[in-house]
Amino acid sequence: MLDKPVRIEVPMWPISHPSPDTPEVLRLYWNRMQVDEKRWEAAIPEDELFVEAPVSVLQHGPVEVSYEVQGYNGVITPSLSLTLTIDKMPPVLGGDEGLLLFDEEVRRGGVTARYLEQHENILLAELPPYQKPSAGDVINYYWDDQPFANDWMGEFTVEELDQPIYLPIDGDAIKDRGDGARYVHYQIRDRAGNLSARSRPAVLEVDAEPIPRNLPWLSVPQASGSGGELSLKLDDYEAPLVVIVPADAVIYPDEVITVQWGAPSDYGYYTTSEPEVGTDDRFVIPERSVLAYSKRTLEVGYVVSDGQEHFPGTPCNLKVTEFKEGLPQVALEGADSNGFSLGRAPERVPVSLGVWQGIAVGQRVNITVTGVLPGGADAPPYNVLTAHSVTDAQVRRGIGANKDVTLSKAYLATLWRGQTFTFHVEVSFDDGTTWIKFPLYSPKLLP
Repeated sequence: MLDKPVRIEVPMWPISHPSPDTPEVLRLYWNRMQVDEKRWEAAIPEDELFVEAPVSVLQHGPVEVSYEVQGYNGVITPSLSLTLTIDKMPPVLGGDEGLLLFDEEVRRGGVTARYLEQHENILLAELPPYQKPSAGDVINYYWDDQPFANDWMGEFTVEELDQPIYLPIDGDAIKDRGDGARYVHYQIRDRAGNLSARSRPAVLEVDAEPIPRNLPWLSVPQASGSGGELSLKLDDYEAPLVVIVPADAVIYPDEVITVQWGAPSDYGYYTTSEPEVGTDDRFVIPERSVLAYSKRTLEVGYVVSDGQEHFPGTPCNLKVTEFKEGLPQVALEGADSNGFSLGRAPERVPVSLGVWQGIAVGQRVNITVTGVLPGGADAPPYNVLTAHSVTDAQVRRGIGANKDVTLSKAYLATLWRGQTFTFHVEVSFDDGTTWIKFPLYSPKLLP
């Protein structure tokens, strides 16, 4: 504000020799009226080369300013005139008493830790357009816990006039002031020092104290155990297997949950961001991926993404115990409870294996026969099937239903009569890395 005289400095004139008899005089004119004068009778110090316009003449509007110098020789030299504009009109606030504008999310839900996290730790407040804005105007803004406490938070200098004015309020400063209802207002000071009225306070609810990202391990209802160490018995397993994000996990509505089952290099690895229909916290694991970890321990985890950052949940370890019950036993055509008669056997003896829980196309099957030679030495094994890939038809009817899987009578003829020979069956759910043993079948070889 113009509440003090305005100091006007002038350059030193070329020739100066003031004395008591021949003083030199500097006069200031304000709209051609003299308003100040200074006289020197000795050498003029450089810091005295100024005159002042009194407060009484500082009226709003344009003014013509000039000065003159009367030299020691009595010659008066006038300056050129300079037109100044005195601005004594304070900025006039925009609509609704200058109430600051915030985006819909802030108006609806307040200033939250989540909001600041997603907006680079900045809260933007838009000023309604005010009258005659100018580059250099300074916006002082206040963040009060009581109306008009005038608790100064910061200032912003206007630079661009061709776009809306936003106050960037620092998120750390907001957190330092604590949570609760806050009254946000401002005052504009223009380049002339004129102050606007204080704006009407915008009332915001603040809940910006950061919430720790608690992302505990997933639950697997069909598994037993605790503390992140779980066990799943396939004998007790029923499809579908569901993993559930815990209710106390800190996850926001617009975030994406991605479940990870196993490691990316594993045959049974599975990842999904699609929850079970009708839910947002339950994820179904395909049976193929469940069975692929038979006899193994895998890591089950999840990642939460807000589109900018990824927050990994605490993983748990799940030990998968293979099927041990209800597995089919291989059958040899022509065998009964007494054994298998070699004399009545065809050259190729059909072998079959019924379907098992979880059977699927692409699973691998080994069927091997062992026995003893006459005299008791081990016979070389005979491979009925080696890493056979289950077909779609076999998924429905089992292996060997078409009598296309056989054991050579010639091999059986090398074995010791009256002794048992044994069928060994193994199935792999992970393309041959791990093999699950099925029940042995050991008929007696009869003449």
